[in-house]
Amino acid sequence: MNFLNINTFINLLKLFKHDLNLVQKSSDSFSLKLHLVLWCKDKLLKHSPLEAGFPWINYTVIQFLHHFINPKMRILEFGAGGSSIFFLNRKVNLFSIEHEGVWINKVNKKVSSSNFARWSPNLVSADGIDSSVPNVDDYLAPLKKISNGSMDLVFVDGRHRVESIRRSINLLKDGGIIILDNSDRPQYEDAFKILRDWSLVKTACITNASDFVTPAAIWKKPVS
Repeated sequence: MNFLNINTFINLLKLFKHDLNLVQKSSDSFSLKLHLVLWCKDKLLKHSPLEAGFPWINYTVIQFLHHFINPKMRILEFGAGGSSIFFLNRKVNLFSIEHEGVWINKVNKKVSSSNFARWSPNLVSADGIDSSVPNVDDYLAPLKKISNGSMDLVFVDGRHRVESIRRSINLLKDGGIIILDNSDRPQYEDAFKILRDWSLVKTACITNASDFVTPAAIWKKPVS
């Protein structure tokens, strides 16, 4: 091993130790195996979230999801991608809303044949005239297919995030979870007002496929 390779190896060890300590301290439940797989795909192999099969969100939230999810659950996600593969590999029933046709086709190619029966993808494209993003009512129209109180988790990482949260509240079971990625953005401040009576955990940690620490909020719906 030459000098450059030794230095590279030492720096990787330092980075791994730093990241490991950070994620352990910020996670109530921690899986070393999960962290190793995620970290190697992210930092060593430089896989995209879709390639790796992990959400594009911070490591603390991924640890939370790993321990929270079970195969009996029904999950609603706004924005398909690595999260779709992550959820489906855990044998949940997944309802996805996505506005980019090219992107959802890429996700579709990554979904294994055994998982298709549990996936309900909904493509809502813009009219292509005034915007590349569909208007809020069109984007959220697929929610009409979902029964109230039927979802265990709502994962918000798509378009119209505040309104996605507002219109998902009744779809969520008592004790269910809403997760908002990039929760520090000013345009999402109203989400905290809407869910002000819910228990809240704010997370900030290293993020999959990113060089930055990013925040995400986790809310738990009160039991009525």
